[in-house]
Amino acid sequence: MYENLYPQIKAHAVLEHPKESCGVVLETSESVEYFALINVAKDPVANFKIACKDMQALEGKVLAIVHSHPDGNPFPSESDMRGQLSMQVPWAICVCDAEFAHNPFWFGDQAPMPELVGRAFQHGVTDCYALIRDYYRSVKGVTLPVFPRSWLWWKEGGDLYRDGFEKAGFYRVDDPEPGDVFLAQIGSPVPNHGGVYLGNNQILHHISSRNGYDPARISRRDTLLRWKKYITHWVRYRD
Repeated sequence: MYENLYPQIKAHAVLEHPKESCGVVLETSESVEYFALINVAKDPVANFKIACKDMQALEGKVLAIVHSHPDGNPFPSESDMRGQLSMQVPWAICVCDAEFAHNPFWFGDQAPMPELVGRAFQHGVTDCYALIRDYYRSVKGVTLPVFPRSWLWWKEGGDLYRDGFEKAGFYRVDDPEPGDVFLAQIGSPVPNHGGVYLGNNQILHHISSRNGYDPARISRRDTLLRWKKYITHWVRYRD
């Protein structure tokens, strides 16, 4: 998205290092441009905040929010996910150091959806729950809720899947049918993985990595038999 603006976004990120840069993609009557803003957070090295007066002074339509992760993670934090949900526009994060910035990555339902099979693992963007959501959005026409989450939430006392499946509109079943969701427990005190049953003993899922971003760990169709021993729940959407 907005690839023509990447040079400005990346230059701003490096310029502000070690602080987080922030800005917006702004649509005016004449063009779509990146508009750099001032980070007014109390600790601008750790997070960002845009002043309300600065947002109100913008002359145009805000199409996206952009900020940097200086020397930081190539995936959104829980607070990033909450912020994107509250704004209802796509967010971009640009990972950088003092000399170089990577192309920004995008997240949020307003950003383009990648193919279900072959996407790289990225916590909060293209992880196992994101794959379940995108399957339901693209195949079932159902938008499941987003659950903002931190990386390694299952090791920090979280229980995302068991706490969330009823809130998302699912109930527990014993015998899976195509479209049902499995919850699995892999090296964790709670279920920390999920996927979709496709029928004929095939599943669609996205195994995580030791890292919050792993381009080598891709989403895939797989054989149910390989993962059956890890499955703790089968759940079905109330449609």
